[in-house]
Amino acid sequence: MKIGELAAKAGVSAETIRFYEREGILFKPHRTASNYRTYDSQHLEDLAFVVFCRGIDIPLEEIKDLLRLKHLP
Repeated sequence: MKIGELAAKAGVSAETIRFYEREGILFKPHRTASNYRTYDSQHLEDLAFVVFCRGIDIPLEEIKDLLRLKHLP
């Protein structure tokens, strides 16, 4: 899915998603040959988690740590 669709499903703006990517909270999406970002269900799951955590005032650094732990092999 493209960034607009991800944003709509998660209830945030595309700029918010870009911010989370720049800050290293969300992992970088794949890019198409025309350089569009493409997201999968894992991005949506992680973004929904971030939105939930922000809703209960968990700091971004702690969210980043939680996601890092979630993605350990």
